[in-house]
Amino acid sequence: MSRHIRKTAVIGAGVMGASIAAHLANAGIPVLLLDMVPKVSESGDSSVATLKKKQVRNQLANAAISKLKKQKPAPLASKGTAALIETGNLEDDFERLKEADWIVEVIIENLEAKKQLFARIDEIRSKGSIVTSNTSGISIKAMSEGRSEDFKSHFLGTHFFNPPRYLKLLELIPTEDTSADVITFIRGFAEQSLGKGVVEAKDTPNFIANRIGTFGLLVTVHEMVRNGYSVGEVIQLQDH
Repeated sequence: MSRHIRKTAVIGAGVMGASIAAHLANAGIPVLLLDMVPKVSESGDSSVATLKKKQVRNQLANAAISKLKKQKPAPLASKGTAALIETGNLEDDFERLKEADWIVEVIIENLEAKKQLFARIDEIRSKGSIVTSNTSGISIKAMSEGRSEDFKSHFLGTHFFNPPRYLKLLELIPTEDTSADVITFIRGFAEQSLGKGVVEAKDTPNFIANRIGTFGLLVTVHEMVRNGYSVGEVIQLQDH
């Protein structure tokens, strides 16, 4: 099967979601960046008339684009690159996910919230489109429970590291349901189009990098307690 990534969608316009959108745009790929509809406008106005305005309903995603243009180191290759990122919200623009060849979820690290979102995506996505989660450690298989067979075969974890433009590592976390063709395609796309160094991880808590990092942190705490070091002394030892 011939696959192409002509358009992408990123759900979640926080620091990580917006930065992933920027990295996709840097590669010349149009992105639809979606987030929730705010309950109040930036001005604090919660009137019905104000909240019906499109610019207010897209406020979270719009604000994310503004921040991208000011961040250092710059997530965008140029300020003009932001033109490839279209903003929207999860109420008015959800059906537009069917336009995307690749949908990336970057919302709160909560399994139930992710499962609810994926249930909605499963109903609207185009058959054959790839869906991934940027979770840093939640079970990929657990997220896909109850989803359609086509969804499961096109679903995996794609764990970017912050900032995505500058950190080369990308963890791919497939499940036993993920199509081998999808894994091969995403790996190739990430390496060739996004400049990533890809490692395939098992669907274990925290995957590879964060699992090693957590182990290192716990060893440090253990040695600190065992030797009676203060926080200041540990910092001094790390500096040396």
